[in-house]
Amino acid sequence: MKKISIILFTVILNAAFLSCDPQDLAEQEVELQACCGDGGDIPPPPPDPPVN
Repeated sequence: MKKISIILFTVILNAAFLSCDPQDLAEQEVELQACCGDGGDIPPPPPDPPVN
């Protein structure tokens, strides 16, 4: 049981050191891409079917 606790603590500690922090995410450039081609307007979704 003691070994499992030590292994679990080590994994959590490593995850805390290697995780991304908000400043790193803010410094990265975000490049937006269109989903339906290289330009133009994206058509709206079709209307919902009528409810009876």
